[in-house]
Amino acid sequence: MKKQFKKIIEDIVIFLLPYYLKILMKTSRVIYLNKEYIEPYLEEKKPFILSLWHCNAFTGPILIRDMDLYILISQSRDGELINRIVKRFNNHSVRGSSSKGGIQALKVLIKIAREGKRILITPDGPRGPAFKLQPGIITLASQTGIPIIPFHHESIKQKKAKSWDAMRIPALFNTIIVSYGEPIFIPPNLDEQNFEHYRQLVENRMMENLYKAEKKREELIQNK
Repeated sequence: MKKQFKKIIEDIVIFLLPYYLKILMKTSRVIYLNKEYIEPYLEEKKPFILSLWHCNAFTGPILIRDMDLYILISQSRDGELINRIVKRFNNHSVRGSSSKGGIQALKVLIKIAREGKRILITPDGPRGPAFKLQPGIITLASQTGIPIIPFHHESIKQKKAKSWDAMRIPALFNTIIVSYGEPIFIPPNLDEQNFEHYRQLVENRMMENLYKAEKKREELIQNK
């Protein structure tokens, strides 16, 4: 009975969340930081790997709508919920994670990337630890030559969920700060030491991008 009730709740959430996100965008102002880092790739239809922390998973689907992205989503029950929402906003999914189906999913992503398609990864998902970059994204970028573009967003009015990733949940009638980092190219044929160097580099750049969005958020709050 509990499982059936939980499934009903999940179905209701999946049905309502896209509408909530659409209303959020209609009632909110969006401020972009360093959008020039991604604009050439969008305008020229070039491939890239968009990388965002798992804490952005709630609002992320509406901010990347119609980008024709292939998104790595876990094979868990939560992943299935995200998968259904992602498809509502005209993107695609590749199922797998570091904990289940990861190797096969990575092979699929490499094939997709080599075909010139765009990819999105949450490199600390699906279970964390938060803000700790898992190695798959480095392998993907190294083997395909496609750049990693850090992506993060914060909202003026938001709550941080009591979850491992402190997921950001924004209120309606808001200001959303969307921040991009400079594209990062990973060389091929990395040895173990250089692989770890670039893994740490990407992790640091993603955190810098997060701090940039948080700093802008604080400035906007103080200037109200």
